[in-house]
Amino acid sequence: MTEIEAPDCHAVVYDVNVYLDVAELLGPPFSWPKFNNAAALYQAAPLCGADRRVDSLRALALATTGRFAGPQPLQVWTSDHIDGLVATKASQPLTAEHPDDRGLGWTQEQATDLVEHLVWDLVFDMSGGGSLDVTTSYGSPPLSHEDGLVYRTAEQCSLEKTIRYCITNDRQFRHAELPGLIDVLYPHEWISLVRRSRFAASAPRPRPLP
Repeated sequence: MTEIEAPDCHAVVYDVNVYLDVAELLGPPFSWPKFNNAAALYQAAPLCGADRRVDSLRALALATTGRFAGPQPLQVWTSDHIDGLVATKASQPLTAEHPDDRGLGWTQEQATDLVEHLVWDLVFDMSGGGSLDVTTSYGSPPLSHEDGLVYRTAEQCSLEKTIRYCITNDRQFRHAELPGLIDVLYPHEWISLVRRSRFAASAPRPRPLP
């Protein structure tokens, strides 16, 4: 009997700015009913439109199924760094003298819930991914220290036969000179990739000739 080969696993790491885009678009507090309603509302909106937050939301929504295309699993991974920075930026004030000190202006409780209910639900409950303790930045430079920690998360989440992605809105991160181990994509590029892959997987296969 021929052994059936297990499908490739796809692992995706979302940059902090993707989570914050969704949080800003939905407003506090985060809830999955709000997320799902917005995903349905924007389902047919053009990609790479005027509001990048819409693409960020749809990029996350693709992972809620736990499937990439056909039988191929899709796991979301995170790290202590990503979780901590999402909570920090969400709870920082809207106005501050230095741009690095500005955030979404949420309360600390709302920011903590954002991580627990958006990030962790997506990672653990919906996709069967995991979390890593990442301390060493990858490629800094050309990446910033923070981007290097996100990229390192994707590098270290590799399991056997895993295809890995980083999804970011950071232009410098997207176009950095990095080895071809991990695909770094904008949210709209990720959406296009998954949609094409799912369409191809669902297309009927030609019947073999008799």
